[in-house]
Amino acid sequence: MNFRKRNREASEVETGALADILFFLLMFFLMISTLASPDAIKLLLPETAKPAPTPANEVVRLTVDENRNYFIDDNPVDFSNLESELTQAVSAKKAATLIVRMDRNQTVQELTNVYDLAAKLNLSMVMAAEKKK
Repeated sequence: MNFRKRNREASEVETGALADILFFLLMFFLMISTLASPDAIKLLLPETAKPAPTPANEVVRLTVDENRNYFIDDNPVDFSNLESELTQAVSAKKAATLIVRMDRNQTVQELTNVYDLAAKLNLSMVMAAEKKK
């Protein structure tokens, strides 16, 4: 019997293309992460010098854009149905806080209407604003 050892070639893993693949994956995840924003409705928020922290408990977000379109947690709502929709959202989430995101070009009357509605539903309110630069 012939029990001679065979010379085997050393195996290698080609890693030249891995850097390209990792770069494309990184770019893909960076682009996707900007699209998956919780605040998908673009607004120009008013500015403040002292930002307040957001409450830790469940909250309901009410957004009013520049065209006076109302959104509860990114779902469009007509102003005439705002109270009933807001009541449903608050009871579904068991929330006690309303975060108001209102375009800076809206009137004070729009903000007052939202404040009156929140007071009627016994909700505490937080006004979203951008930090002054």
